[in-house]
Amino acid sequence: MATRKKKSARKARDPFPEDALTDLGKRLQDGPLPIVVLRGEERYFRERGIELALEVARASGMEICRHDALDPEYDASRLLDDLATGALFQSARCVVLHGADRVVVERAKHHSAAVRSAMLARLTSGAEGMLVLSAEKLRADHPLAKQAKERGLVVGCRRLYDSPPSWDPDPRKAELVQWCAARAKVMSVPLDLSEAAYVVAATGNDLDALEDQLARLVGRGREGIAELVSWDASASPWEVAEQLVCGDLKRAVVGIETLFSGGASQRDGSRTIDAPAIVAQLSTAISSKLREAARAADAVLAGESPARAQAAAGIKGPPAAQAAFRRRMSCRPPEQWRSMVEQLGDLERRSRSSVRVDATDFVHLAMAWRPRGNIRR
Repeated sequence: MATRKKKSARKARDPFPEDALTDLGKRLQDGPLPIVVLRGEERYFRERGIELALEVARASGMEICRHDALDPEYDASRLLDDLATGALFQSARCVVLHGADRVVVERAKHHSAAVRSAMLARLTSGAEGMLVLSAEKLRADHPLAKQAKERGLVVGCRRLYDSPPSWDPDPRKAELVQWCAARAKVMSVPLDLSEAAYVVAATGNDLDALEDQLARLVGRGREGIAELVSWDASASPWEVAEQLVCGDLKRAVVGIETLFSGGASQRDGSRTIDAPAIVAQLSTAISSKLREAARAADAVLAGESPARAQAAAGIKGPPAAQAAFRRRMSCRPPEQWRSMVEQLGDLERRSRSSVRVDATDFVHLAMAWRPRGNIRR
């Protein structure tokens, strides 16, 4: 019961962004709102929310004033002028601020107490017009977020989950795949969930890039998805390593192909396409997971309980990491892990010599590591 409450609470705080945008559209049907705050890491949804607000602002005859804190030419004094003065030729003014968290959050790069005060004064005075703020990170208890809840709307623009739920690993169940299929329907693109999963695998989680891929499929005839969709995704070495050690052959092979053709995504959001670096990162990720599993397997074979085996592996992270480790251990008998460590060791020694290691070598590992026979749980 506690688990259900936790999930329900999360859903309430973290709604599906498309639903949030639909709600914004409905609210704007009655006219402009005093303030709209679009907050979350997904720029694609923030930009769509801004366009919805601007459509209403233009229809209402407002003067549009755009500012971007990420622009090298951003000028706080110009923003203050637009906030404090009235529209020159129209009845009211719509002020849009991209990167608002860099301006209105204390200790941010371009923080300005004067700008924040001017925004709050504008709202409390009941001045005509609309204020649209786009922020990657803005706390719910920020004064402007509170004003938006009272006088306008806060729109959550989080990233979509690109992995399926742990209790149902079907890739078609991933939120990103579901969104891709729904977006295809809006764009009149015939696409089933399996095809949407292929498009996502080929493109990654860049929603603008996914829309571009879908645009290529408009009016498609008998040609297959593979012929029309360009492969331009990157992958995480750690995710591919998890697929490899768990024996998920299909996803592992797709992941390996993505790594070596599209690049490896880094923790800072960048991408590397350097093949030796990808080999090193993938090998390191696999080695870490294998050695943890091998230590736990040795403990199990020595008669230790699963809890003691997990402790022997050094798994003390958050519950999600512990659950992932237990799933990994359930994929194959404990006696197989040590031989996998040795196989990876052979590949690592080759990579440090003059012998070239590439995607084919990791595919061979994936095929060799397919679970066979009964699994001891």
